[in-house]
Amino acid sequence: MHTETRTTDAKARLVLPKSFANATVIVEQISDTEVRVRRAKVVAEDELSFPEEASSPLSDNDRDRFLELLAKPPSANRALKKAAGRHKARHA
Repeated sequence: MHTETRTTDAKARLVLPKSFANATVIVEQISDTEVRVRRAKVVAEDELSFPEEASSPLSDNDRDRFLELLAKPPSANRALKKAAGRHKARHA
């Protein structure tokens, strides 16, 4: 990665390299002394996909097992009870 020092003007403007010309950028405030400028990848709205479009339906066996577990869930084991206790202690 190439590092370069640049100076801002009185209005805190910074001249970026020509490779940033006509680009959309993301400016991230990392800390009080560090700012990161990155070129943004712009995606057309009609190219966005939803997670539901990529999911595949359950097989008949998987669906039946899922519904069975919802109807009759197994009893909590020691690890689950311990995790529930930690969660309750943190969020009480």
